[in-house]
Order: sequence, then C-alpha cells, then structure tokens
Amino acid sequence: MKNGRQFRVMATSIFTFCVIIVCMVKTSLHTNSCTDNCTNLTIQRTVKIQKLQYKRNITIQSKYPTVLTQSYKINNKDICKNISKLSCIVMVYSSPDHFERREALRKTFLNSTFYKQETIRAIFLLGEVYNSSLQHTIERENLVFQDIIQGQFIDSYRNLTYKGVLGFKWISENCPNAEFAAKIDDDVIVNFFKIFQHLSFIKFKRRFLMCDKVNPNLYPIQRDTNEKWNVHNDVFKRMLRYPYTSCLGPAVFISRDLIPILYTTASMSPFFWIEDIYLFGILPSKIPAVVHHGINQNVSYNYQYTADCFGKHRKECGLVVGMPDPEDNGATVKIWNSLIKTIH
Repeated sequence: MKNGRQFRVMATSIFTFCVIIVCMVKTSLHTNSCTDNCTNLTIQRTVKIQKLQYKRNITIQSKYPTVLTQSYKINNKDICKNISKLSCIVMVYSSPDHFERREALRKTFLNSTFYKQETIRAIFLLGEVYNSSLQHTIERENLVFQDIIQGQFIDSYRNLTYKGVLGFKWISENCPNAEFAAKIDDDVIVNFFKIFQHLSFIKFKRRFLMCDKVNPNLYPIQRDTNEKWNVHNDVFKRMLRYPYTSCLGPAVFISRDLIPILYTTASMSPFFWIEDIYLFGILPSKIPAVVHHGINQNVSYNYQYTADCFGKHRKECGLVVGMPDPEDNGATVKIWNSLIKTIH
C-alpha cells in the first residue's frame, strides 16, 4: 500500500511537472510570436512616421518659386548673343492675349533702331494658358518675333512673382552681357532716350535698383479679402505695413550684377504672391548693400498727364515712365510718335 501511494504521488508530480513545462513552452512561443508582431508593428509605425515627415518636407519646398527648377515651355536663348554692346535687356510682363500691346511696344520704345548709340533687346514673359487655340496663336507669334519666354506655370495675377523669377532665371542664363536690365509691365511707356541721356549711371552701379521707390513701413498690408492685394492674417502677423524698402512695379531698372543675385536669393526665400514686395523688397532685404534709388518724380500713372507730358509739353517733360490710356489701343504709338518729334 505504501509503495502504491508513493507511486501515485510520483506520477502526480511528474504530470504536474509536464504541465508546467508545456505551459512554459506555450508562453515562450506566445511571447516570441508577440515579439515578432510587435516588431512588425514597430517597423510599420516607423515607416508611417517617415512617410509623414517626407510629405511635410514637400509642402515646405513648394513654398519656394517652382520655376527655379522647371524648364521653359517657349525659350529663345540667343536674343542677347553676338551683340558687342548691349545697353539694356528689358523683361516685359505680358498677359498671353495682349497681342496688340506687345506689337505696340515692338514698334515703339523697345525698337532698338530708334537709339543711335545704344542697343535694346526685349523678352515678353508669359505663363501657360488652358486654351489650346490661344497657345497656338502665341506659338505663331513667337515664330515671327522670337522674343517670347513662356514658363511652366499658369498665367494669372497671383503668379506674377513666378513671372519675375522666370525673368531673373532667363537673364542669368542667357544675357550676362547686358549693361543693365529693366522690368516693365506691357501697359507702360518708357522714355529710354532720357534714361540713356541722364540716368545712364546705372550702367556703372552695383547692387542698384532705380524705380518708383517705397520706403519701409509706408506700404499698407491689406487684410480685407475684398481688396485686390489682400494678404492672409497668418502672413506678416500683427504688422500693418511692409517693413521693406521696395519698388512699385510698373517699371524697375536693375544693375547687371544684381539679377543673378536676386535669382539665387529667390531659391532661399519663401514664396509671396505680391511681386513688387517679393522681388524688390523681400529679396533685396536679404542681400547686403542693395541701394534703392527713387525716380518717383519721373513716373506717372495718370493717363492724361502721360499723354500731355509726352505730347504737348514734350520739350519740358521730365517723365521717364508713363502710362498710356489702356482703353485706347493706339495710345502708345500716338504718344511715342509725339515724343520722337523732339528727339529727331
């Protein structure tokens, strides 16, 4: 009896030990399985974080002018070549459908044959259009005149900053021989005779802008969404006026050395859609020793005053930049014909 009881106790102990071993093995297997699953979860979570971080970097980069890395849709890279003395390269902001305005400018003050000892070349800066018929007409125009530079961005008022950086890019790459550069809108008239006669010192300046100058803390920041130049409250927070010396944009004259510096600086400066402020305020503020020279008294945006000054009072007229009546398609040609009577 005693031996039988001892046998049963021993058997029970062995069974209990086996059960414990089996449980430990299962626990171990479960733990290993969980560890593998946890590792997979950790990897998946890490990958997910990396993807989110990558997307955020793309968003940040998109705040910079995208034309810096894009090719041209239309390019004419030989405009400045083989010219022994190129006085000025003029980049003109033009809307794609402004065919008559471009034609008027080619016939008048952008026609280099009017200047005996100076040479001018011009490029017309355009963005992309949705209308295939309009695009085809632009391409036909370019075949004739070969002076259009078209970037790969939609042509719109809020993309004028892209248009300006496109001009800086093109001049930096294709026109380093110009003595100075000018940026104008296609609705102005410029008296280059007066520039060459009285303001030619710009040819010898460095880091120099000549324009309708706006002093810092003078130009108001418009927050009302109904205003044309409205700026979101998150931009220039708690500011009422722009803190930069800048230029009003219809015409700006730029020293030859400054164009590539502005272009390079644009690649490091977050995009801002108001091009006057961005190109001639924000960018120059990041460049040491840039000078804004004001010719405010030589600029008028009044249609009638422009016509009278260049016409009736052309001998005493001090205007360098004027604005013809945009409702009169022939205004630029009429004013120019009056002006050259004084010259010749």
